[in-house]
This record gives sequence, structure tokens and C-alpha cells, in this order.
Amino acid sequence: MTILDHSYPLAPSWVSPVNVQPDGRLEAVVPGELANHTLLLEFGYEATHKRRQGCIGIVGEGVSQEQFFEANQRGRRFLNLTGLTRLDEIQLRGRDCRWQAEARLLAFANPALEDGPLLILSPHPDDAELAAFGLYSDHAERSWIVTLSAGEKLNRLDRQYIPGLDRDLPSASARKGAIRAWNSVTTPLLAGVSAARLFCLGYFNDSLARLVAEPDSLVAHAQLPELTPAPFRRWNPQSLPGDEQAANSGRLLVADLAALLARVRPSSVLVTHPEVDPHGDHVATAQALALAIQESGYCPARVLLYANHLRRVHDFPYGPEHAGTTLPPWHSEHSRLGSWRCYSHPLSLARQKEKVVAMETMHDLHAKDRLEKRLKRWWGRTVRRDGYHHYGLHSYFQTHIKAHEVFSWVSGDDFVSGMLQDAGTEQA
Repeated sequence: MTILDHSYPLAPSWVSPVNVQPDGRLEAVVPGELANHTLLLEFGYEATHKRRQGCIGIVGEGVSQEQFFEANQRGRRFLNLTGLTRLDEIQLRGRDCRWQAEARLLAFANPALEDGPLLILSPHPDDAELAAFGLYSDHAERSWIVTLSAGEKLNRLDRQYIPGLDRDLPSASARKGAIRAWNSVTTPLLAGVSAARLFCLGYFNDSLARLVAEPDSLVAHAQLPELTPAPFRRWNPQSLPGDEQAANSGRLLVADLAALLARVRPSSVLVTHPEVDPHGDHVATAQALALAIQESGYCPARVLLYANHLRRVHDFPYGPEHAGTTLPPWHSEHSRLGSWRCYSHPLSLARQKEKVVAMETMHDLHAKDRLEKRLKRWWGRTVRRDGYHHYGLHSYFQTHIKAHEVFSWVSGDDFVSGMLQDAGTEQA
């Protein structure tokens, strides 16, 4: 069994010791209010099965939820109790796992997202939906969504969305970018976000890290050297600095974001976590945001951070669709961004089903129904009875249809100073 603690540089509003009784009831003295707070129970976890994920059920009057944790591991974990206002009325029930009696309740005051516009930065089409469809649906009237890359990368001709439509890889890649750009500026309409607040910047897939590192270089598309971001920007509702030159340039990328910051003046910005999410384009998106804040002179009150990719971790958030979820695995109490606060945004069952529909509109989430996947689904449903619905063929339909969307967040000032410092301490 692997011993592995989950650790974070957390700054809760208050902390209280909790005793978890053998029957799963919680004994706690709550020093502050529970409403309008994100609640995490820090506890000692131990899986009792080598292959099946441990499951902790949370039951009570009007409450029934499950959260899943790693198989064949033990160590510190965090159970999401957000939304519960009477801890003495709930009971924990374990399956394929057990817990230690001594625990701690961490409470984080929820950010005041209603105090201004919310700007969501999505490295690729579908990143905003995976991480925050529920969040931007509940704040549709104040949400702006900006997708940095068209996501046009295509490695094989037989993987184009419509088989046989294009006869060469460059043409198929350009078409893929156009389709995904269209996805990025239409899918949020399902949530009520106005088309006037939806942008695709069209910079090339897997080039964002180089654009940030070499801002004065013009980076040509690997398969189609004459391609520019212009075709992917044609649905944007307003002009941006990058429209004039129409080139894949880091200088133009930062100028676009700076112009949007100055125009929108968001109180909150949502972006990929540069330390937790290792994808090159995702890290570069956070770097570009910091540079744009510096260039524009406008700093948001807070930056919310999400991760759609993790280092050496698969199938997170764990468990079947509609389960609860918590912070992504992380193993350090230090961050160059300073201390993190947490925000768990709840999704009703109806909202989760709306998220399924939104993800279905994203062409890149339409995986092929291979024999191996059919056998795996059959085994899970009939032999293991794992409770998965399998709304879609892509694994994101299982991992990201959950009862919570969970973010860490820092002040805008801390984000900028941490991102612009020279080397920073990053997890290996």
C-alpha cells in the first residue's frame, strides 16, 4: 500500500478539531458559521482494497452523497462537506476504506463573485466547460469567456471529426480549428452567456508556451505555414489588438488579454492553475494573464484556479458521475502564489445534466466506441456494479460530471507577484 499525504498551502477562515465516531457521526465544536463557506474535512484515510476506490458516503436528513478516493493508498485526505449546515445530523459511511478518528474541519469564506464581472480564460475549447460550466451558468449575466487557442492540432487524418471530409492533414487541421473555435463561442449560449461576451483568440494549439517565452517571435503553424489565427477569430463580437496583424505572436496574445482586462474590468478571473496543471498551454495561459495584468495596469480582486490535467494522476475527479469531489491531489504546503483559499461551487442534479449536454456539443469530446471501451463498460456495470452512467464515450464525461466544481483562489496581487517572480518553487 502506498502512503501519500495530500498537502496544500491552505489559509482557512477558521479550523476546528473533529472527532469521527466509529459509526461515522461527527463530534465538533463549530467556532464560526457554516453557511456561505466551503467546508473540507481533513482526515486520515486508508483504502482496504487494492483495486477498488474507497468510497465515503455522507448521509442525513435530505443529504445523500458519495465521494471517492484512491485505491491501495493511505494518508491525509480532504472530504468536501460544503453545503451542510448541521454537522451533528450527518453520518459518514465507508466502503472499501476506513478513517482515523481525529480530524479537522477547515472552513473558507466563499469569494464574493457577485461584486463584478467574471472573466474565464480557457486555454482550449472545452476547458471552461470541463472546469466551470456550473459556475458560469450560475453567473451567466456577468461571465465573459475567452478561449486562447483554437485547439486545431490533429496528428492523424483518420481522427478528423467527419471521416474522409479532408484528404490532407493540413486542411483537416484547419477545419478542426474552425469547428472547435465555433464550439467555444456557441456552447456557453446554452448557459445563457451572451454572445457579446464570448471570444476565441485562435492562437495555435501547443504553441502558447513558446509564445510567452518568445513574445517577439512569429511562430508559424507546423502543418500549414500560411495559416494565421484570423479564421478562428471571425465570430468575435468586438475587435482586439491581434486582429490588425493576424499572427501567432506572444506579444499580440498578451495585448489581446490586456485589452480585455481593461475593457471588462473583472473582479474575478478564472484561469488554469500553473502549479497543479502541467499542460504547457495551460501553464502559459496563467503566465500570459500575469503579463497582461502587468501591461494593462488593471488587477482583479481575485484569481480562481482550476486544473483539468494532473501529473501522474488519472481519472480525477474520482468516482462515477454525480458523485462529490474535492481538491485535486497535491503534495506541498508551499506555493509561489502564496496561501490558497478554496471554493466549492455546488451543481444541482439538473445543472449536472445541463453540463452533460454542453460537453456533448464539444466535438473534441466525441471519442470512438472501441471494443476495449465497450468491454470495460460492460464489466463495470454488470460485474463490478460501479454505478457509472457513461453519458459519453470520452473519459471526461465520467470525471467531470460531479456535484461540485472545486477551485483554489488567491488575490490578484499575490497571483501576479508569484507568476512574475524569477524561478518560483514548483512541484517536480
